[in-house]
This record gives sequence, C-alpha cells and structure tokens, in this order.
Amino acid sequence: MAHIHKDVLKNFYKGFSDDLRDPERCRQLQKKYQKKVACLREEIDLNNDSSSIAQSVRNIESNTEKIKTVLEEAETVTNVLDQYLEKFREPVAYFESNLDKLNRLECTLQYYKVLERIEQLNVALQKEMAKKDDEQCATIYANLCEINRHLYNSTARNLREHLKEVILHWHNILKEKFTKDLEEVLKTVKWPFVNVNLSLQEPSQNNINKLQIVVEYLLQIQPPEEIKIGEEKSGILSDFMPLCLPLELMSSPLRKRFLYHFYGPRKTNRVDKPEWYFTQILTWIRDHSEFVEKWIQPVADRMGMHYIDTKIELMRGLIQLAVEKLNSDLPTLQYDDFTFSHSIDEALGFDKELRESYGYPPIQPGILCVLTQPQIFVKWLSMEKKYATEKMDLMLSPNSPEAFESILTDIDDFKVTTCADMFITLLQTMTDRYELLPQPGHRLQFLELQLELLDDFRVRLLQLVHAEEGNIVESRVPMIVNTLFYIENVLIDWGSMLHFLNLFYYKNQLKDAECMNNSVDFCDANEENVLTEVDTDSVFADTLSLYRHMRIDLICNISESVFMECRARSRDYRHEAWGSITKYKDIRSFSLTPSACPIFEILAIRLHQLQKKLTSKLFAATWKNLAKKLDEFFFDELVMENRFNEGGALQLKYDITRNLFPLFSQYTNSPEIYFWRMEETCSLLNLSKGSALLLRETLIALEGATGVEDQRPQALKEVGVINFPPRKVIEILNRRTDITINRLNTID
Repeated sequence: MAHIHKDVLKNFYKGFSDDLRDPERCRQLQKKYQKKVACLREEIDLNNDSSSIAQSVRNIESNTEKIKTVLEEAETVTNVLDQYLEKFREPVAYFESNLDKLNRLECTLQYYKVLERIEQLNVALQKEMAKKDDEQCATIYANLCEINRHLYNSTARNLREHLKEVILHWHNILKEKFTKDLEEVLKTVKWPFVNVNLSLQEPSQNNINKLQIVVEYLLQIQPPEEIKIGEEKSGILSDFMPLCLPLELMSSPLRKRFLYHFYGPRKTNRVDKPEWYFTQILTWIRDHSEFVEKWIQPVADRMGMHYIDTKIELMRGLIQLAVEKLNSDLPTLQYDDFTFSHSIDEALGFDKELRESYGYPPIQPGILCVLTQPQIFVKWLSMEKKYATEKMDLMLSPNSPEAFESILTDIDDFKVTTCADMFITLLQTMTDRYELLPQPGHRLQFLELQLELLDDFRVRLLQLVHAEEGNIVESRVPMIVNTLFYIENVLIDWGSMLHFLNLFYYKNQLKDAECMNNSVDFCDANEENVLTEVDTDSVFADTLSLYRHMRIDLICNISESVFMECRARSRDYRHEAWGSITKYKDIRSFSLTPSACPIFEILAIRLHQLQKKLTSKLFAATWKNLAKKLDEFFFDELVMENRFNEGGALQLKYDITRNLFPLFSQYTNSPEIYFWRMEETCSLLNLSKGSALLLRETLIALEGATGVEDQRPQALKEVGVINFPPRKVIEILNRRTDITINRLNTID
C-alpha cells in the first residue's frame, strides 16, 4: 500500500502544486474529493437498490442458481442415456460382427468374380487367337489392362501378380503376331526409306489401311505403365522413356542398319568421324518424319492417345542410337585431344540442329547427356580452357603487330581492335556451345571459365601496357583502352541477355541470394556516367569493375602524360614579366605569347593524335580530364605566382580565350566551361581599376555576412564570377599591380 500512497501523492502534487498554497483552493479540492468518495461508496454499497454494481451482483447470483439447476437436469438425462445405451450395447456388437463377416464375404465374392473375369478373358483370348480375330484379341487384351488399372491400388497382391502374369503372357504372344503383320505391311510401303526417292513415293491406300490397322492393334496391346517389360534402362539411357510399341518396331530396321554400319570392323565405323553417324541419323529423321506424321499420328489421335507424338517418338529412338554410340567411343577419344574436341563440336552441332531445325523439344533427352557425365565434362572444360588460352597466346603474341589495329565494323564508334574482336568471338563461340546444356550447374561451370578467361585477358593487356616504352600517346596504350572499353560494352549487353540473366539467378541461389552490388568508384567524379556505371545486376559485375578500373587508370595516365609534356614546356611562359607587359590599344595588335607556342603546339598535336586513336567517348573523357588539369595548373602556377599589370592581364586573356579555348572548341561548343578558373580569373584581372577596387572593398566589408545581408554572390555574378569563393576572388584581385601592397595587407 505504501507505494500506492506515494504514487497518489506524486500525481496530486504534480497536478495541483500551485493550488496547494491557497487555503481557499484547498478547501474546494477537499469538498470536491469528499463528494466523489461519497458517490463511489454509495455505488459499491450492495444494499443500495439503485447501485449498478449491486444489481450486477444480484443478476450473477440468479444466473448461478439457474446454471446449477440445468447441470443437475443434464446429469439426470446423461444417466438415463447411459442406461439406454447399455441395453443396446450387446445387440450392436452382434450386428457389427455380422457386418464384418458380410464385408469379408463380399470381398471374397468380388475377388472370385475378378478372378473369374480374368479367366473368362483368358479363355476368350485363346478362342479369338484360334479364330485369328485380331480386333477381338486386341479388345480383350485392352479389357485385361483396364482391370489391372482398377486393381493398381488394391491390397490383393497375389491377384495383381496373377493378372500381371496373364497380361505379360498375352502381350508377348500378341506382340509377336502383330510384329510379323507389321513387318509384312512395312515391306509393302518400302519402309525404311533408305533411298530418298522411296520416301517421296505415295503408298497405296490399301497398304496404308493395313498399316494403320496393325498400328492400332499395337497401340491397344501397349502394356500399362505400372507393368515393366524387359530390363530397366540405367546410366546414360535412364532419361530415355520407352518408345510406344509401333514406333519401337518401326525403328528396329534402322537400328539394325546403324549397328551394321557403325559398329564392328566396317570402314564407316571411325571414331574420328562422328559426323558420319550424326548425319545418318539426321537423314533418317528427315526422310521418315513426314510419313510418321501423316499416317501413324492420326491413328494415335483417333484412339485418344494425344500424349503420343509419333514424330518425337521416332526421333527419340534414333537419338538413343547416337547416345549409345558416342558413349561407347568417348572413353577411347579422351586420349586424343583433337578427336575428342572434334567429337564434342559435332555432338553440339547435332543437338543444335535437332532442336532448331527438326523441332526436338528441350525437355526430351539428347546427346548432351553424354557430354555432361562427370569425367567427360571435366575433360571438356579443360579442353575449352586449353584451346582458349592458346588462341589468346596467338592473338597477343609479339609476332602479331596487327593485334591492336582497328577493324572495319558496323560499330566503328568503338574502334574495335583485332584482338578484341577475336576474343569476343572466342567467348561467344563458347557460349553457343554450352548454352543448350540442360543443367544450370554445368552452364555455371562454363560461365566461371569465361570469367577466368576475361580476367586472364585483362592481365595480359596490363602486362602489355607495362611493357610499352616511349610516349604513351604514340604507343599501343590508346588502342588497349579501346579494347577494354569495347569488351566492357559487350559484357554489359550480354548481362541483359536471357541466358546470362538465368545464370545470374542460379548463381545467386547458390550464394544464398548474396547481393552483388559492391562496386568501388575509381574515377574522377566529372567523368561521364557512361564511362563510370557498372551493372551490378549481372554475372559480369565483378569483371566489369576490374575492366573499368583499368580503363580509367589508363585514361588518367594518358591525360597525365600530355599534361606533363605541356608542363615541361611551360617554364618560360610561367615566368614571363606579366607585370610589365605593354598594353596595346588595338586588339589586332595582340599575338600569342611566344613562350606559349611550345605548350599549345604539343597540346594540339596530342589532342589530334588521341582523337584519331581513341573512341569518341573515351577521347571526350580524356580531353575533359586534361582540360581540368591545365585549368588548375595555369591558375595555381601562373596566376597565383605572378602579378599582372593591365597589359599582362590583356595578354593572358588573349592567350587563353583566343588560343587555348579554340584548341578545345572543335570538341565542344563551350570550352570555357572546362576552364572556368582561367575564364573567371581573366574577367577579374581585366576589370577596370575602379570596379576592381569597389568589388574588393565590398567583399572585405561583407566578410562574415550571412543570409539576405550577404550580397557578395550577387556582386560576383555581376562581374561574371560564379564558382570562386569571395576570399579567393580577393586573392586574385591582389594579383593586380594597380592594387597596392598596403591594401593587400588589409585583407586579414
């Protein structure tokens, strides 16, 4: 209770601290709370009929009594029901026992009925076989298969096994009979079409009718899926579903021919010529697909077997031959790199033609399952890396002076070099080879190889840069920059392609959706966005960052090299007697300061060379970087280290605006934007003396002013100064000889 008293007192003092000093106010509060306490006591008085609390308590007591009464009645009813149920418990148990017996008898009866039905159909099949009624035989066999379908989830295991034996028994008999019939009919239609002219001949309608009837019978005796016939396929053929019976039999003659020509001691069986059997299979598919689609597919459709695509069935059966053959040859081929590589290329070409030219669905198994076996796939990857490395050695060898020559393309703006084009072609060819691999894991391994090759190529270019001697502008470095920039742009385009977007998704899945947006800004903030952006939503994000870093470093090195050449020729110009130059009245009397000629001459030469060698975007970044360096250099080393009289200020303005700006005006309409320091400096140095003094006094007087009182920006804007801060403007004005030393000392 003590803490309650404390809380009450605390709240009371908090709410009425000022009123407690007034006795009259205290008496009012006392009366107010005494009245409230009396009301509360009256409300909780249970003897007070008008109290809502008393009324609620009485209602609760009344309801409690009613609940007790209902519970007593419910207990009475429950006892009566228990007695009633006890009387019927024994009869119910008796009836349940009899019902169980009845159910067992009914199940037994149904069991015997099914068994009897199976025997009836078995006997009927024997009779129809004796009558040679093929249609009835197929129909009765289909009835047996229907019974098997109904018994699929039955617990009667012995019955199911018996039915399975019956079905297999008759399947073998009927298959043997219909196979003979099919072979006879196929001979009449000249199947298989080993001669192109035979495939063009239209068979007679009578023979077609016979063929379709036999095909229909064969489809009817197709065993149920749950009944396995023959050995299950394993290993490399496990993905190949069994062919439907008619197509399996129709493919048999082609299989025999394939085994005859491409196995054993035949001259056509050469491991170094896989294209022979690939071409043969494609030829068979081409020659037989139309016949199968035209005459066999309608039979399956008419029987409601729309899930059977006879053309795909035929293709799958023939492709299986190629899979078996290639799989048997590859262990030998692994020891011959050239033959192994050739077989890989032919297999990839075979699969691509099947998918693109013959419409073989991507979900169907193909020849690629052979190439993606662990041992074969590792060998394939190592061969790809080996050949790619050899090609890079060749394209960047010292004996290839044309490696960095620009080639004529539809994208001349990139000045594509020979080595860049060859390298991108190398990567694109590799992508074409592996992009159809069904498993993402295999494609990701190839992607990692491509990223490794990209990094290797970048390192090789860096080594070439370090090996260059002489002037950087006249070396191969500008062409190397073009090469880097072109590869960057190609990778950005590739990153948005569906193939690489899928790989990006799979790669993120493997990395637990780890973000790939950690990019570092290596370049000057003024460089154009197109040269600085890195697409982080791409598998090439890290590679692009490295290429971009190297390219920007080289651009900075190029501009720095030109700048240093200009700086080396600027000593005499910087040490001109700017404070004692004669003022000319006529602007036509001005000419470029002689000591500036070497600077502007080398600058013009280098800009012209770079424009010819670099792409337009790279050149723009280079000259802008160079302009910034020159602007800072002239301001810091020339303006701030000299004093200017009126003639010197005019001469400097003439040199800058009439000679330096025109060098850059052919690349931009506003070169002064990139030389803002020198432009604003020339404006300040060439102000009339009165205006200069007034501006200086104004800036000094308003030192420290803020808000609306600070009129310095407006004053500077009126004389064409936007970027310099006021104190820097004062320093520039103090470079004038007509502003005395005494005034200079008053700045601080």
